Amino acid sequence: MDNTIAESIRRFPQSPGVYIMKDQAGRLLYIGKAQNLKARVRSYFSQGRENRLQIPHLVRKVASLEWIATNNETEALILEANLIRKHKPDYNIDLKDDKHYPYLKITAAEHFPRLVVSRRVVDDSAEYFGPYTDAAAVRNVMDFAKKIFKLRNCSRRLPAGKPGRPCINHSIDRCSGPCGGKISEERYRENISLCIQFLKGRHATLTALLKKRMEEASASLDFESAAALRDQINLIHNASKRQRVDLKTVRSDPDVFGVYETGLKAFLCILSFRQGLLLSKRHFAFDSRLWNSDDSGREAMLLRYYQDTLFDPPSEIILPCSRGFNRPLLEAWLHRQYGKHIRLTVPQKGIKKDLLAMAEKNARLYAIQKTEDNDDAILAGLKEALHLPRIPRTIEAFDISNLGDKYSVAGMVHFCGGAPDKSLYRRFKIKSVEGQNDFAMLMEAVTRRLSRLHAEGKAFPDLLLIDGGKGQLRAALLPLDAYTNPPMVVAIAKKEETLFSPYASDPVQLPSTHPARKLIERIRDEVHRWAVSYHRNLRGKQFKRSSLEDRLGIGKKKASDLLKHFGSIHRITEASAEDIAAVKGFSLSSARKLLDQLKS
Repeated sequence: MDNTIAESIRRFPQSPGVYIMKDQAGRLLYIGKAQNLKARVRSYFSQGRENRLQIPHLVRKVASLEWIATNNETEALILEANLIRKHKPDYNIDLKDDKHYPYLKITAAEHFPRLVVSRRVVDDSAEYFGPYTDAAAVRNVMDFAKKIFKLRNCSRRLPAGKPGRPCINHSIDRCSGPCGGKISEERYRENISLCIQFLKGRHATLTALLKKRMEEASASLDFESAAALRDQINLIHNASKRQRVDLKTVRSDPDVFGVYETGLKAFLCILSFRQGLLLSKRHFAFDSRLWNSDDSGREAMLLRYYQDTLFDPPSEIILPCSRGFNRPLLEAWLHRQYGKHIRLTVPQKGIKKDLLAMAEKNARLYAIQKTEDNDDAILAGLKEALHLPRIPRTIEAFDISNLGDKYSVAGMVHFCGGAPDKSLYRRFKIKSVEGQNDFAMLMEAVTRRLSRLHAEGKAFPDLLLIDGGKGQLRAALLPLDAYTNPPMVVAIAKKEETLFSPYASDPVQLPSTHPARKLIERIRDEVHRWAVSYHRNLRGKQFKRSSLEDRLGIGKKKASDLLKHFGSIHRITEASAEDIAAVKGFSLSSARKLLDQLKS
């Protein structure tokens, strides 16, 4: 341990707080919290420190340490989250969301506020709701809200000097008509307050309030107002039925955190349910090594999410695991921040476990979407899945095509960085194998390919992909013994899409949505297409040959000219040598020779 670091740690207090690690240039590397600052920081530099992958890399870069003491661990958690949010250190989890989701905005500064869609949150005294993950859904919610609470749709500056004539929206009972003086500002703002409850998902509370008002209006014989309130209640009920998930056995409306990890990245999906409605779905991506090594960062990540979102957290938050989450501490912070008890749970069974599975599935699908065009990530995932010694940046795949023991060929395709390079595709006519022996044919094709590359001084591909099972894999491995640095080899069996790798102890079956499996299947299908097309081409040429082409000296053009002139081989046979010599390209001697061959 560096003397400067050792002296810094010696001066650390044994109290709750936040510690900050910086590199030689003064840049922030990591921010963490601790119940005991001195003990926590010392653990990073001790010989028996935790065996976490990122720690050695982090410690090597640390040039200075700082601390900020707090009264308790809850305050430390809040401070940590705020500092991470502000500085985004390299070794803390950073929630990266590449989409700009829409928000609903109530222009509270106006006398008669409007409800509009906004793509940005700015400090303009307005009240924002969101973000919503479905642009079409957010507009449906806005239309419902305007219809229920009769909010104005125009952008006029109100109140105007003189009330004007309301637009058609007022005539069809879609607007309360503030532009025409049909509603007071106080009454309009009451509608805005009800709309805010609606947008916050408090449908049950809102419905109960409106039912009470409806009963009071009915008791006062104000049947017109009672009918209007009844219509509002029905509209809220209709809005609530959309996107409803069957949560009858769940007493809370939870936020559900689902995580899916690939080789290099972890993907987070957060599903928010309110009153049985799937209110929003958010996706984030971050370094999976940080997710697995940064226990403190998981807590800060959760806090940052609720600091950034404009929805209050629900009464329950469902987590994917308990590791890295100090649940009592987080619950204390959430209670302090929002004034209500919020439970953090890790379900083991039942409907909550099903909701967690739904969030994890969405995280997995998001991972596939994000990595489909990221070839490096897919190839790294392939290396990890098959336990390969290195990332296979160049892949050559082989497939055999034949018809019984005839027209046997092999096809080879070349992929570089996950993309095909058709200039390096090759075809092989099988020469040394008689009969139908796919293993020997495959060995011949691989041997010829590697021999050619070696003779020309060209680099071998990183990986050979063989279409077949264990037998084909063994056949492809045999030619490699002749080389000091041979390529890696794996095989894929069509029946169950099972991958056989000599580097893995058991056959590997990846999920059908796994990006690495999709790449392997794409390469396998491409080499199959290439081999079959070559086989059909050779076979087609053979079948298209006329019997004249098999005769000495008769090519395709001469055979075609003869058939056009005489109409059939039978008529050619009955013709004289002089008649045949009249066809372009034939002399009298060649005509006589052709007739002798045909008659024999």
